[in-house]
Amino acid sequence: MTMSCGNDTHILRNRPQEWSVNMERLARFFRQRYPTGTASAVAADLNVSVRTVEGWLGSNPSTPRAAHLITGILTYGPEFLAVLLPQQVDWVSEAARNAQREKLREEIDELTRMERQLDH
Repeated sequence: MTMSCGNDTHILRNRPQEWSVNMERLARFFRQRYPTGTASAVAADLNVSVRTVEGWLGSNPSTPRAAHLITGILTYGPEFLAVLLPQQVDWVSEAARNAQREKLREEIDELTRMERQLDH
């Protein structure tokens, strides 16, 4: 394995395939989160250029840098980490489910607030 470091870039050559980011799953995650304006929204979230994100979403996708992946984990939480892992890890899956539950609770709370405003 060869590693080259510079400007937050790490290039691993001859690495096992399971270490690679599954770009299809990553693109599906972004598109589910942002069905329209995907590249622009993700670029804003991760503080990268739209062109960079378009490269990740394209037909021959480039792999995000490690720093972008870490920013994604910090931004999107355990659901994003679960997408990156080559196999299911129980604690990550549980954390991702908990994050989804919390989002749904927040949506229900928001709908309840909206209904109350309409009733008054």
